[in-house]
Amino acid sequence: MGLTVKRSEISCCEKVFEYSMPLEEASETVVPDTMPDVERILCADGTALIRSKELGDGHISLAGSVQCTVLYAPEGGAGICALDVGIPAALELDAPGVSEDSGVVAMLTAAAVEAKPLNPRKILVRAVVNVAVEAYNAARLDISDGLEGEGAESVETLCECVAFNPAVCVKEKTFVVSEDFRLQPGLLPIGSLLWHSTEICPGAVRSAGSRLVFNGTVRLSVMYEAEGSGELCSAQFETEFSQLLDTDMDLAGPDCCVRTMLSAEYVELDTLAGGERGVSAEFHLVSQCVCSDSVRAEVLTDCYSNCCELEVTREQLRLLSLQRRATVRAGVHDSVPASPQPVDVVRVICRLGAVECEGGVVRCPVSVTAVYTASDGKVYSASRRLSCEAPSELPEGEYAAGISACCVESGWSIASGAVDVRAAVDFELMSARAETVSQIGAAECGSGGEAQDRPSLVVLRAAAGDSLWSLGKRYHSTAALIAGLNNLAEGERIDGRVLLIPAEHR
Repeated sequence: MGLTVKRSEISCCEKVFEYSMPLEEASETVVPDTMPDVERILCADGTALIRSKELGDGHISLAGSVQCTVLYAPEGGAGICALDVGIPAALELDAPGVSEDSGVVAMLTAAAVEAKPLNPRKILVRAVVNVAVEAYNAARLDISDGLEGEGAESVETLCECVAFNPAVCVKEKTFVVSEDFRLQPGLLPIGSLLWHSTEICPGAVRSAGSRLVFNGTVRLSVMYEAEGSGELCSAQFETEFSQLLDTDMDLAGPDCCVRTMLSAEYVELDTLAGGERGVSAEFHLVSQCVCSDSVRAEVLTDCYSNCCELEVTREQLRLLSLQRRATVRAGVHDSVPASPQPVDVVRVICRLGAVECEGGVVRCPVSVTAVYTASDGKVYSASRRLSCEAPSELPEGEYAAGISACCVESGWSIASGAVDVRAAVDFELMSARAETVSQIGAAECGSGGEAQDRPSLVVLRAAAGDSLWSLGKRYHSTAALIAGLNNLAEGERIDGRVLLIPAEHR
């Protein structure tokens, strides 16, 4: 048996497919007979829900919907009418490399919802949905970590430790969050619920053995008519959640990106304990997780023999590290022209478009709609498309492997002929770094060297970049012999030192 390379395997997940594009869907909706005719549209908004994702050989099927609400002023009457519209959102993707066993993360986000009347009894509703999909397959890294077999004892080997953070698992968990919300002190009591919007804000992730503990916040915004007066009001509620997710493996130093979205929601008025009218909500959530882990491995990167020529074949080992980045916060502040002149702003609705990272900057469009009352007592709305951006703060050599954005807060003030809007957006980046290591793929002993032509001792001054290994290989010695003859401690610097290099005699 000749020389053979010893191998070890490291289990990981390899990204085989990625997709990020907006999807536009539209639906014509007839106003029910129980509701009055449409005079003018006030605003429209919606929440994206994911229903299912199905995998097959080379394709991914996604099914979801956008649950939209259209607020309109009725013809010849007072008050506001709310029309609920469900728009299906389905997508068939050609996904080379994907199979039924792949792990897939899919996110649907409502980027914009618009409505216009076709006639007093029919409305066209259009929704733009950001679709982001990633697919991973189980993979194994084949790592050379030594030599064995006949002649292995006469070969000097250099194994270098590499540390990286590959994706190791893709998991998901479904769960339900239920809560009864009471109005904050000072708000008018609820008469009827007109509109609501739900946003999931991610929280911290930590590990406990093979389990991950992740949390987040469900933020519910509502607009309602006050009991008795019919005044248009708004309120916002929050509830936190914390969940355990089992990764089915022991993790050394995990770092995870958890993305959570709605699969269903039920929001309605309810009489709470004590007789107070409040909001009862049930949110069905799915959290999808890509988890990376810290891995250290010894890689055989070089070898030589002082008694024979070695024929060496090299392989390129590509190591991909996922590295969680801190959240980058950006602000946007601009005026939204409004006519007639606003007197009181009821609500500002912010919707984020597709997020991109390019040229060291992360950015996304922000669609804002201000719902306000004017001096005539009627309700109006004004919309504008803005842009939000911030430095990505990615270190050199890293790139954005995943980006998401969340509007964490918004505010407004009234100006002359406009509503001044400000919002804070949190960009969450998952960065990655790719490194290539040249490892020994095969080694074979050839003919013997010409030992009689070698000097038994060489004296030299070590140059910058020299190492005991490189000097031993160059002068038919070994790192151990050089260190011993020159009384060098482990890790001691040799730049500029005069060294005695003894030849190895076998």
